[in-house]
Amino acid sequence: MCELKNIGLILNNSFAQSKNSKAEDDDDTSQNPKINKDFLDEKRGAFFFFRSMSMAMQSRFMELIDHSTIPRVFLHGNPHIENYLITENGSAMADFDRSRVGAYAWDIVRFLSSVAIKKEINTFDSQQISETEESNLFLSDLVLEYFLEGYLRSFSNPNLSFKKISVASEKADKKVWFSSTNEYLEANIKWAKKMRKNPIDAKDKTLEHLIEGYLKSRKDTKLLKDFQVSEAGISEGTFGNKRYLAVLSPKKAEKGEDSIFLDLKTVYQDPDNEFYFNPFKHHGLRMIKASEIYAPKIELRMGYTTLKGQQYWGREIPSKGAKIKENLNNLEQMDMAYSVGTQLGRAHRKTLYKSKAKDLIKHLETNYEKFVQIGYQLNTEIIEAHSLIKEQWQQ
Repeated sequence: MCELKNIGLILNNSFAQSKNSKAEDDDDTSQNPKINKDFLDEKRGAFFFFRSMSMAMQSRFMELIDHSTIPRVFLHGNPHIENYLITENGSAMADFDRSRVGAYAWDIVRFLSSVAIKKEINTFDSQQISETEESNLFLSDLVLEYFLEGYLRSFSNPNLSFKKISVASEKADKKVWFSSTNEYLEANIKWAKKMRKNPIDAKDKTLEHLIEGYLKSRKDTKLLKDFQVSEAGISEGTFGNKRYLAVLSPKKAEKGEDSIFLDLKTVYQDPDNEFYFNPFKHHGLRMIKASEIYAPKIELRMGYTTLKGQQYWGREIPSKGAKIKENLNNLEQMDMAYSVGTQLGRAHRKTLYKSKAKDLIKHLETNYEKFVQIGYQLNTEIIEAHSLIKEQWQQ
């Protein structure tokens, strides 16, 4: 069991991150009733809390290991299981809100920690620990070996494609899996439903400026000659970042021509520090570059813009998109570990920052066991912090 001061550190960092991460809406999880309710969910509450603690965990990670000698890369930043996206164009770890240059080991610790929390048997539950061999409290040896093998395979051969998941894909939630955007909109689920919950005028001036800036970044302003905004609304992401949702429909109703469903959202602007920083002039551009490196062709029509000092990133919402919400058995963990290992290894090799490949390999081989131990410690602290927060909110 971790010391109470470590739990307090996690909690304090969770609230500090909302003040330091600039976004149009305050991302203070303590003030969001929906997030509080999600934290209390018996089945998914712990993982939801884990998701919200990304930057707090990174701060804690900086305390647990000397960063001065860790090779740096352009990180995914937040590679957890529920950020793994399956589309008709392929599948990969996506969602690059937290991408930036930093210690390569962070991606490894964050991902492995997510797999451990999403196990079908949760060994972070004190009632189950006595029934589990101590060596497997975090992840089984096979899962850890599969991840390392996948990582080293792609780091050594970065021109090879990364491997997509196979058996783990059976756990994907395919509620959003339609043959066209028009069918998706007609089904009125997920982002379509959220857009219609808080509709705005299709000719809203703020929306018009956002779309114009977004299309300009893509060198695609001619799109508005053939399409027009037919429906729009404002919604929020999981942790409160504001987003404009807009449907671009063909001006001429030609048979078979589909609509385009756009998502323009505010970006996280995490403050730079000695070991982690954003190398791009715009955070939307940062997210685009990360997507192109880590998950090519997964996100569609990416662009960025700035309006009234707020930066935005944009994309087309796919008509077919699935994520894995369920917990994984050991075989599915191995599948996911190897797949994401190949994805991270490939991208890390392609984006080494003032470091040599041989130095990263040596550092990983020397410290992999330590990363695993840190992942276990972080998860233990997260679970205890989550339990403490549940007690406070239920009082």
